Amino acid sequence: MSKERSLFCPAKLNLRLAVVGKRRDGYHLLETLFHAIDLGDDLVARRSSGELSLAITADDARDLLPVEPDNLVLRAARVFAQRSGSTPAFDFRLHKRVPHGGGLGGGSSDAAGALRLCNALCGDVLDRAALLDCARALGADVAFFLGGGTQWGQGVGDELTMVDEPLSLFFTLLVPPFGCPTVEVYKSLAAIWKPPTHVDTIARVRECLHDVADATVRGEIVNDLAAAAELVRPELAQLRRRAEGLCVGSVAMTGSGSTLFVAAHTAEGAARQRALLSPLLADGVRVLAARSYGPAPEPRPDNGGLA
Repeated sequence: MSKERSLFCPAKLNLRLAVVGKRRDGYHLLETLFHAIDLGDDLVARRSSGELSLAITADDARDLLPVEPDNLVLRAARVFAQRSGSTPAFDFRLHKRVPHGGGLGGGSSDAAGALRLCNALCGDVLDRAALLDCARALGADVAFFLGGGTQWGQGVGDELTMVDEPLSLFFTLLVPPFGCPTVEVYKSLAAIWKPPTHVDTIARVRECLHDVADATVRGEIVNDLAAAAELVRPELAQLRRRAEGLCVGSVAMTGSGSTLFVAAHTAEGAARQRALLSPLLADGVRVLAARSYGPAPEPRPDNGGLA
């Protein structure tokens, strides 16, 4: 049997997401702080003698996805094969835990994992710069997940600077039973967005990194997409207001939504928040625990497949 490699593919939160400009082609320019969390998917891959294949399982039936040709794992394998000159012959098994359509980056993380697994199985034929080029062809967030941890993102989010100083936080995630279509959120943003009068440079924000954890816990999080997402999904605004009425502190949104989150400095503080937010479960909102997760791990031999 062919040897297998596996990877944990973590989700992310945006602890800052400022829209600071707009390119001529319509893409918005961002300044964001990506932060990996320990909620994630498991991806296993092996070389095959035939075509690409993908099997998907999940802890929760709501996270199951049909295996479509444009699944990001399969697309990543094709992009890798084209760039490396190899044959896109891989078998993948993906176990989902990250809710999709919620701004947590699960698909992008899986794509980055697929690129890294393909590269490992083929003898690391692509260097990091080449993998980054592959990632950018798949989506703006994919590049972040090649490195994971905490990174500043600029441009459309794919110009990255790793933050060496670790942030250690605990989170309660509120995942509503609906998503926010990213395209619709950005269309909504176009109608309300105004160019900022002042933009902090990444260097300036990095100087204040030690304040980021405190600001996150206090709820002082910039997400310029939040108002646009609530215009697209008014029920998201209702959920945010109800959550703020139940817990202590503000409730933030990650990415273009629809996942909301509350941060705490300690596991005990996060547990208290989850208890206060538990009435939301009756409305179909998932209340999930997560904590900060470090840089992306190396692919490892798989000794028994997925749980």
